[in-house]
Amino acid sequence: MYRARLSLALAALVALVCIQAAFVYWGANRVNDYAQHSRLASDIQAELLDLSANKQRLRVWAMQRLMNTDAQPEQRERLVASMVASAANLDDLVRRDLALWTELVRREGVSMPAEVPQLVGVTELLRDNIQAVEARLAQLVPLEQGADFPALWGELTQVFDMARGRDLRELINGAIAHQRAAVPVARAATERGLDVLRAQAIGMALITLAVAVVLALHLKGRLQRPLDRLLEGTQALQAGALDHRVATGSNDEFDRVAQHFNAMAAELQQHRARADAARRGLEDAVQARTQELSAAHDTLQRLDQRRRQLFADLGHELRTPATSIRGEAEIALRGGDKPADEYRQTLARIVGGVDQLTRVIHDLLLIAKAEADQMVMHPAPVDLRALLGDAAEQGAALGAAQGVQVQLLDDSGALPIGLVTVLADADRLRQALVIVLDNAVRYSARGTTVRIGLQGMAGASGVSGAVEVAVVVRDEGIGIDADDLPRVFERFVRGRRARAHRADGTGIGLSIAQAIVQAHQGRVDIASVPQQGTVVRIVLPLVAAPPPGTVQAAGMQPRALA
Repeated sequence: MYRARLSLALAALVALVCIQAAFVYWGANRVNDYAQHSRLASDIQAELLDLSANKQRLRVWAMQRLMNTDAQPEQRERLVASMVASAANLDDLVRRDLALWTELVRREGVSMPAEVPQLVGVTELLRDNIQAVEARLAQLVPLEQGADFPALWGELTQVFDMARGRDLRELINGAIAHQRAAVPVARAATERGLDVLRAQAIGMALITLAVAVVLALHLKGRLQRPLDRLLEGTQALQAGALDHRVATGSNDEFDRVAQHFNAMAAELQQHRARADAARRGLEDAVQARTQELSAAHDTLQRLDQRRRQLFADLGHELRTPATSIRGEAEIALRGGDKPADEYRQTLARIVGGVDQLTRVIHDLLLIAKAEADQMVMHPAPVDLRALLGDAAEQGAALGAAQGVQVQLLDDSGALPIGLVTVLADADRLRQALVIVLDNAVRYSARGTTVRIGLQGMAGASGVSGAVEVAVVVRDEGIGIDADDLPRVFERFVRGRRARAHRADGTGIGLSIAQAIVQAHQGRVDIASVPQQGTVVRIVLPLVAAPPPGTVQAAGMQPRALA
């Protein structure tokens, strides 16, 4: 089996690499030990030289102290501290060197130089000597005239050079000489170790390379033929021949790959068949979508036609009062002087036309502000019963001209007695109520009645727990068709019945009313039956408890109006 051959080849290569790594590791440790010994010898020599130099500086300081020259105690303390640090470093270096030599003796059987353990004892003598020198120099005072200088200097020399009866100068000089001789020896041993390590690494690398080449040539011959068959199969698939199959029968790993390849080719054939079917389905869907887009295009064209009609209607609404104003002005200016009463009547008609034009412009501006979320409200606690009475009175005035009665219903059975308080801009909310009443009057026949009243919206505990209140306007007019009812709040949209009943009107009144009510966190609901009438509900949130000083809008009380 090809997998077994490949595993054996890889195992052989891994074994060779591990052997090479072991040789390199062993040689590297050996070289590192020699290099470390060389560094330690050099460092020990440097510390010994530094100690000797500082001791000589202390001798000079002692001479200056005895001669009463410039010998500062700070200089003595600095030199003693430097010697203490050097002694500590020397002790650490010597112990590390002793441990290194112990390891070399154990691992390689070499003999340890006698100077290495002796140097441990020298470091102990140095510590005692530094303490003695520091104590003696701290007591040193300038010599008085006639003092015995040779005797005193001999005593100081004993303190500097002797420790536990041994001559430190001789010991330190011997240690320095030994380290000077040991440094080149250690460096030479390091170089020899590096040469041996280099030779071992090169030899193992050559052996590994030769084995790898032999294994690669063998495996290449076993690998080339099945790979050629698989490559031929992939090229056939790339060319679109999904019915191509790779020959099998070798009973090895490549035979199983060929079997999987053939299974994949068969599955690709099935996927291609399904993809063709999906493509045909997609083409059908695209065709259907194209038809939908064509229908949407037709709808957009109809909307564009409605937009054109809207601009025509707006032009008519704005042009009619403007034409009337201009006509009245031209009549007044035509001919000679006229009586003052005739001029007053003309100006009065002009003012009426200006008012009509102003109302249309005001409505358009209000719609624009609502769309831009710039409608300014000044909310305050308002008694809805009083506001409703005010709006009903204005609606009665509108209904009188149309022969329609506006009746304000008694709501004492639907709501508690007292104030029905909402947080609202009284002028804006009154405007919305008057718009709804005006629509109800406009599209009602003469002799009919428009009724307006309040209705409590029950909360969790019935009417007594009401959290909302609804203003209900019910008329007996022409009604709204079911297909026009969802579009009554669209700007400039008028239903078929509305256009047939009255030619005038812009279709923006209910849009304005809805914008005002929504600005008060409320909603407008409309239900209608053609030829029977329409019911409009303006639902507003109630204030939880009427705050002190609640203002009743316009000071009106509920009343029945004809």
